[in-house]
Amino acid sequence: MFAAEDMGGFDETMAGFFAGLLTDHRWLVATNDHGEVIAAGYYAPEPFADRVWNLYFLAVAPERHRSGSGRALIEFAEQELRDLGPELARVLIVETSSLEAYAPARSFYAKQGFDEEARIREFYGPGDDKVVFWKALFR
Repeated sequence: MFAAEDMGGFDETMAGFFAGLLTDHRWLVATNDHGEVIAAGYYAPEPFADRVWNLYFLAVAPERHRSGSGRALIEFAEQELRDLGPELARVLIVETSSLEAYAPARSFYAKQGFDEEARIREFYGPGDDKVVFWKALFR
């Protein structure tokens, strides 16, 4: 569902990550038995926030939707952040679109224990709000 033009800054982020400049940024990749990528995620500390991490990217191959791949990546990310301890990570957020095409994503995040925290009207364009989900890493 991501078009190339929707991924502004993606190339720079990837280049910075692989150059070792973004050491606190995390990429996750799930593969099938043939080594083909079936899901990927990217999360990093949210700038100017107190121990908040942002799951900037989560994608699962369409034929693998509802297979548990996305859930497994989120669970791995959450555990990795919990392993950092509350002094380095306390909240994980994720943002998505309000368009009907993203209803499955919003439902997915809610099922993973995220609370819908905010909506920013028409953030992505007319009639397309940003929906922010929030989850405490330690309770």
